[in-house]
Amino acid sequence: MASAHDLSEAGLAQAVLECVLRFNMGARIYIDEICERDNVDRTSALFSESTGRVLVSVGREDDVKFVGLCEARGIPVLRIGVTDNSGELEIQDIATWPLNDIRASHQGTLAELFG
Repeated sequence: MASAHDLSEAGLAQAVLECVLRFNMGARIYIDEICERDNVDRTSALFSESTGRVLVSVGREDDVKFVGLCEARGIPVLRIGVTDNSGELEIQDIATWPLNDIRASHQGTLAELFG
């Protein structure tokens, strides 16, 4: 496992955002399977908060092993995307944002509002 982040504050969207900024890695996220499996809409898939769900990244060489370990223990697991060096965060069929734009908004909003 390369990283893990809980989904307790602002859900999957916030966890992915914080991870791409922390590691300066691009990512492509696919939420259709979450929507289908959990019978939820895109907003719920992206922003539903949960202390029982975790966003985990594993190296490509460990992907099959990680899924197998989870399934053997009865832990639901779903592959929702990949990381890359694109410099962008893409949520399929929703939007793509350059990491530099995300970082500027993330770091500058409160400073801009409160000086």
